[in-house]
Parts: sequence; C-alpha cells; structure tokens
Amino acid sequence: MARREKATEIALVNVPYGSADGEHSMRPLGLSYLGAFLADRGVRANGFDFSDSSMNPTEIVERYRLADYSVVGLSFYNINAKAAYRLAEAVKARNPHCVVVGGGPHASAAHATLFERHPEIDLVVRNEGEETLLEVIEALRCKLPLSGISGISYMSGGRSVVAPDRSRLENLDDLPAPAFDFQSETEENPLFYFDRVSGTRKRAVGLISSRSCPYSCSFCAIILIGRQWRKASAAKVVSDLKELEARNGLEYGHIYFLDANFFVSAKRSLEIAESLHGYRADITFSFSTRVNQLIKGKSLLSELQRLGLRAVELGIESGSRDALERFAKDTTPEQNDEALHLLKSRGIQLIFDFIMFDAEANLNDIRRNVDMIERNNLDYHVPWEYIFSHMTPYLGTDIRLHYEKMMGHAFDEDELPHPSDLFQDPQVKAVFDELSKLQAHVPNIAQALFRTEARVRGSASWGRDEAREKLNAVTLRRLPFLVLRNLLSQARQGETVSLSRAIPPFTDEAGSSYDLDEFLHWAAT
Repeated sequence: MARREKATEIALVNVPYGSADGEHSMRPLGLSYLGAFLADRGVRANGFDFSDSSMNPTEIVERYRLADYSVVGLSFYNINAKAAYRLAEAVKARNPHCVVVGGGPHASAAHATLFERHPEIDLVVRNEGEETLLEVIEALRCKLPLSGISGISYMSGGRSVVAPDRSRLENLDDLPAPAFDFQSETEENPLFYFDRVSGTRKRAVGLISSRSCPYSCSFCAIILIGRQWRKASAAKVVSDLKELEARNGLEYGHIYFLDANFFVSAKRSLEIAESLHGYRADITFSFSTRVNQLIKGKSLLSELQRLGLRAVELGIESGSRDALERFAKDTTPEQNDEALHLLKSRGIQLIFDFIMFDAEANLNDIRRNVDMIERNNLDYHVPWEYIFSHMTPYLGTDIRLHYEKMMGHAFDEDELPHPSDLFQDPQVKAVFDELSKLQAHVPNIAQALFRTEARVRGSASWGRDEAREKLNAVTLRRLPFLVLRNLLSQARQGETVSLSRAIPPFTDEAGSSYDLDEFLHWAAT
C-alpha cells in the first residue's frame, strides 16, 4: 500500500484510459507542469498516473489511499470521461468530504452541465489550471468562499455557478520546470529517440515551450484555452532542460517538443535551436506544426537541421480540398505536397497526422487521400494508423456541433460517436467497416514485416527465393494501403466491398500461395 504524509493537500490524477498495454514511456506533461507549479507555490501535492492501469476504481482508491486527500484533482479527456466519473464516485464513497476537482479538455467543455449529470464532481477548473487551482486550494485551506475565484465552475445552493473566465498566463518563463513525480501501477519506461544521422539511440525528454495555437481547425479541442499563442524564451527552454537533467541525474540527448504548434514563430524556433546547440552541440529535437507554417519558415529548415532538428509531426489531415475546407485547415493539397517535399528532400523524419475518413467524405475524397499518399511515397510509411484514421468529434469542437446539427440531435456529452454511425455516404461506410476488420491483424502484420525484412537483410545471396521474400516484405509494408486502395476500387466499380477480396496473395519459398492468416502464421515460424 502506498504511503504518504498526512499533510499532503492534493492528489493530481491522470485518469485510466481503459486499457493496459504495459508500455509506459512518458508521464503526463501537462500535469507535470501543474504539479511543479503548485509545489513551487508551497502546496504539497502527489502525482498519480493511471493512464494504463488495469485496476478498477475502487482498487485504485484503496491501494493509493486517494480518499485520504482533502482534494483530488482528476485530469481527463472525452475518451476516458466515464472512467474519471467512476473514480470520483469511488473516492466519494470512501470520503464524502473530499473535494473532487475535474480538469482537462473534457471537463472544461462540459462544465455547464456536468454537475447535474455527475454530482460526484464538486468543481471544475476550466482551461489552464495553475493559478486557478492554487487559488482553489488556498480558499479550501482557509475555509474561504469560492465566489471570487475566476476560471471555475461549481454547484452552490442547488445551482451551477460559472465564474468568469480567467486571463491566460502571459509569461511562460515564470512557470517552473516540469519536475514532478508520479506514482503508477507500472514502471516508467525510459524514453528514447533513435537519431538516424548519428546512428545513436538517445535518452529523450518531453518539454512544452508554448501554449495554444492561433488557428481554428474545426476538430481541435486545444483552442478551448483560446487562440492566443504564448511562448517561453529560448533561455527558459535550456534552463528547464538543465533542471530536469540535474534533478534526474541524466543527460538528455533529444527533446520532444510537445507544443500544439511549435513553429508559429520560425525565428523563435531558431533561437531555441541555437541555445540548445550552445548548451550541448549533440542535442537533437523534434516538434509539431502545420504545413503552411513549415512552408513559411522553409528558409530556416537547413539551419535548424544542422542545429539538431530530426523530425517534424505535420498536420497534413487530408489530400482532399473539400475535406480541408470542412476541417477549417486553411491549407491546400498543393501546400501539403510542398511541405512533404521540404522534409523528404532534407531527410527530416516525418510524423504525420491524417484524417482518412470523416462523416461527410465521399469516395472522391478518399481517392484523393489515397492519391496524395501514393504520389508522396507514404504508402510505405509505418506505423499504419493513418490508414485507419477517422474524424473524432470531441466535445467543445466546432465539428461536433456541426455533426450534431447534421444528425438532428445532440450527442451524449460523455460519448464519442462511432464513425460508422455518422457517415453520410453508404459506400464510404462500407469501405471503412471492411477496412476496420483489418485492424485486428495489424500487430501480427507488424511482426511478420519485422521478421521478413530481417530475413531479407540477412540473406547472403540473391536469387529467386530472395526476390520472392523481398516482394513479400514490400507487400507487407504496403498492405494496409493496398487493402484500402482495393476496397476503394471495389466501391467505385459498384461491387460488394469485401476485405477478403481486397487482400493481395502471398507466396512462400516454394511458390505456394497463402491468404493473410496462413501467411502470417508461416512468417512467424
């Protein structure tokens, strides 16, 4: 059983996601910043990360004595909102006097009606939580009313009270480094990045150097905190890295910048890269941005790469002009192609975000997605999540409101509607449903690809058998893409859409043909 000091005031809890895969490489960074801020202001806080927990809510509460805390803060999203409410109920069952605070994107979006549906939540801290949660804890500590605190919602006298919004934090340099510990059911696996340039595996760490995004994509819940983009200085980034290294006794060779949009200011990005390079010349980094901003800052890419840029997560989203308009991306397919070329021509690793299917997509939209992927040689890209990706209408987003209007009814606030229930085009639905059946095979396909490519690399000779093995490896690498393309072709030709007919055949060293299940079994032996 976990032990804690009686004087600890708040438990900051990352809520379970409903599955446990045993892979845990990064603690919740947002909660790390929040916990570090509270600790810096004299609040005694403990962190708990149950994102991959296999325990039920009662077991979690009992094992980690969450009901002993005077305040329990739960951070959750649409996808795990129900788990958050069950955990809150378990805390309240053990200690009705504990104040349970909800936070995160979902609680912020649902705050106006949340208490009527979930009385186990006492209070919601909306949007950014540092200053707001500090004031809440100080008020509870001193038994003062909550009425003067901005940025919260709560029940009082049988009615929901929505306090005025709080101004966003302006100076991110005033925040402490995200040095905050978490207890968890599983051990934290070290985070690494393989630098293809130097051929070395580097110990990695996540940092956030800016907040929000100045754009208004229809599917993005980040803008719930406002579109005002705020940044930390380059000196602050280096200072945070130094503090984390000193605290953890480690040297981090790669930084994952987990900003919503790191490259809003290309000039600032260069300043950060120069400062990191000045601190230690072999530090590498990666970040996320939009295609139009990558293009705008393209003149700096070569210098950024020299200073350590190794990978960019790029919000491509679609190859369809109509879909990009539905997503309010303010980008074009031509810009997508240009941004992809900028990265490929420089050898900068691409991590791309994509929405293959959306509720209003037609077969032409899917075809344009397939064409864009193929002309940019992304049909060989692994992992394959982009092939199966679909629009997720999170609470609080414009796209969710649009879908509710389109469907003629509001969705359950705590539910994410299944994409098959939203498709307007029955042929797109048929393609999606058949393609989704392939997902159960993806782990075995990945294993077969690994084994097959290893045999190709290890071959000492080159003949017919080796050529067939190479062909199987290429087919496996492109398999999800080929299946989607074949399913799309079936639908466009008016045929019955069938996964079994969309899977290409495989052959063994004797030239015998196998279906997918048979081949995967053979490849694994």
